[in-house]
Amino acid sequence: MLSCLKFAALLALLAPGAYGLETAQLSADQSSVLESARTLAIQYTHVLPDFICTQTTHRSTGRNGDNSANMGAGISGRSPIASMAGASGYSSDVIEEQLTYVGGKESYEVLTVNGKKVHGVDHLRFKGAISEGEFGSLLVEIFDPTSHTAFTWGRAANVHGRHAWVYDFVVPKESGTEVIARDSDKEILVAISGKVSIDPKTKDVLEISSNLDLPPNFPIRIAQRSIEFAPREIAGKIYNLPTRSLVHMEDSKSVYDNRIDFTDYHRFASESTIHFDNANPPQ
Repeated sequence: MLSCLKFAALLALLAPGAYGLETAQLSADQSSVLESARTLAIQYTHVLPDFICTQTTHRSTGRNGDNSANMGAGISGRSPIASMAGASGYSSDVIEEQLTYVGGKESYEVLTVNGKKVHGVDHLRFKGAISEGEFGSLLVEIFDPTSHTAFTWGRAANVHGRHAWVYDFVVPKESGTEVIARDSDKEILVAISGKVSIDPKTKDVLEISSNLDLPPNFPIRIAQRSIEFAPREIAGKIYNLPTRSLVHMEDSKSVYDNRIDFTDYHRFASESTIHFDNANPPQ
């Protein structure tokens, strides 16, 4: 399953290689919580029901400047691009989509752009940073039992009002993500690093933040994403689902920031109607 960020005409992330679970310098309790979270993560896409939700993406683009030096540390919290609003070269838009999750796969229907209804617009045709795969793909990438992901202890913390254990992780380059710069067709394999926050009681993942280890000579300088999870009800049952995703990308000229909110979860059910012709009733 592919978890990807797509940067139109700039960057495409392809399917990752094999992943596995390795731990270092973890206590017995820390390892136990991590292993339980891994089991839930691997099962995640198999237990989710078919559903529909609303995906609202606030996209911002600005010129890269001196602020960029402070953006590589992570994307949680307020993005520095917010201070660029109104500056020359700054633009923003809001895209509302219906996200349908059926059989473990996501599909998108763009409903409005900047409040105006649209039809037949392709989710992946927008310029700038486009994200997909929040519903389980990144979990599998990190926790798959055949991976080579290395986990180390971070700290205990309060994450979105819940007690959490935070682990640092690194997916090595050999098992990383293939990246293509579309303008030059340059392909590279890069490592992935980040943090995963886990509720030690429920073993649910509360947040994942990830960063691609891009080389200095690559057209894209920074590519980061974080996903927040929280309990949401679908058809009377509670599931741990994405509520927000943040995407941050920089090249030498521009900074791209997306804030994606997931709301209005409800069960997907296909409908069929049988019509009888009264003039020719069934025999």
